[in-house]
Amino acid sequence: MFDLTGRPLNAGAYDDRPFTFLNEAAQNDLANINAINLIENGDRAAREHWQNRRLTYLLRHAQTRSAFWRGRLPSRMLTHGAMKYVPVQSREDIAAQANLEGSLMAAPGGPPVTSYASTGSTGAPVKVFVCPENGYYTIIRSLAQYFINDLSLAEDRVQIIPAVSLAKLQKKSLAVEVTDSWAGPLSKVFRNGTAKKIIHQYNDDELIEELSKSKFGYLVCANRFLDILMERGGPDFIRKLGVKVWFHLNDYRDPEIVGALKDIGVRSLSNYSAGEIGPIAFECPQHQGHFHVAHSNVVVECDQQVTASFNGAVLGRLLVTHLHSYATPIIRYDIGDFGQLDERCPCGHDGPTISNVFGRGKHFLRHPGGKLLPFYISTRTLLETLPFTEVRFRQDAIDTISVEIGGRESLTVEEEANLKNLVTAATDPAFNVVVKAVREIDWSGSPKRLFFTSTVA
Repeated sequence: MFDLTGRPLNAGAYDDRPFTFLNEAAQNDLANINAINLIENGDRAAREHWQNRRLTYLLRHAQTRSAFWRGRLPSRMLTHGAMKYVPVQSREDIAAQANLEGSLMAAPGGPPVTSYASTGSTGAPVKVFVCPENGYYTIIRSLAQYFINDLSLAEDRVQIIPAVSLAKLQKKSLAVEVTDSWAGPLSKVFRNGTAKKIIHQYNDDELIEELSKSKFGYLVCANRFLDILMERGGPDFIRKLGVKVWFHLNDYRDPEIVGALKDIGVRSLSNYSAGEIGPIAFECPQHQGHFHVAHSNVVVECDQQVTASFNGAVLGRLLVTHLHSYATPIIRYDIGDFGQLDERCPCGHDGPTISNVFGRGKHFLRHPGGKLLPFYISTRTLLETLPFTEVRFRQDAIDTISVEIGGRESLTVEEEANLKNLVTAATDPAFNVVVKAVREIDWSGSPKRLFFTSTVA
């Protein structure tokens, strides 16, 4: 267990009311963080017993509430042992159940249920229904990692993200959001840094200018944004910003950047997650590229019936079961990635550990002028422009971006023009954008179904 006494506290850290120690919300958060740590890093037998009970509850819930799932599950009284009989769940299966039945937690007078549409990094957006508990878990599990890795909450934190809505993409200019703290109720107890969120709109000069305004200890972003900083200022610029840890998200992480940051004393830690699920695994602080599964949230399987080759290794298809997916059950879900799954980590962590994850796209275009240009358009943004079931972007020629829109026999002149304008706005007018409507995209050459590929980058 982690030691809390060495963490800097606020002068008013403790509650003034009789028979209380901490603010109730902070105490709940701290209790849940300790519980997560116990489950994920404590006794394996106790953890697996807890997970098996969660699997039993989830399977019975799906069987009781959903005609769709009754058609997929054994008809008898279910336990966790029935998992081996559950077929692999695809994105299409999730869409069918969600569209047909809506939320399985919706009830008059019950807790509010919302929906979430993934960014569709693999080409097909996934819409799921979520409960308030799902959102709370994601927040508290993220905070737990700072305690598990013994990282201070007192550092200022900067996150760089792309525009994920059409309205923000059309604004063109950098958007910045600043808050006084980032640890929620725990900021009442522990000294906590400020939080800044920067929405990058492909204006690198504005990004550098904004980052240079003040020092900060934690940088949270995808590799493609680190590439911009390294190209503009190199390791010296990162050192000047005061960065101590880079938390990598979403895309392929360049080992050369990791090495360059290590040389100046900056740690790199990566997370493996999915919008429709939340945290899946967190990188081992001792062994780069090995990810401890977030046992309090998911169970991960490695299906050797479908494999891919990467770096000389044979990787299995990763199947993820979301233990808390009561609104939209996610059970043995083919997330679209491949990897290796070991029973333990080389560091000694006694729990399933993922390595050699393949599928996190590089998302780079080669500009006709020669430079690399980060490419990102979320399918949420695209769906604001036109309806589709799946999409694929390809750069097979230096000056051309090809777009395939799946689930469509044809596009209107207006839809095609709007789509081309969107792609141009997100990239560069130097590219010729070619749009093709198809009933179904042929993914046979890419089992990962990568949203974007470039053969010239």
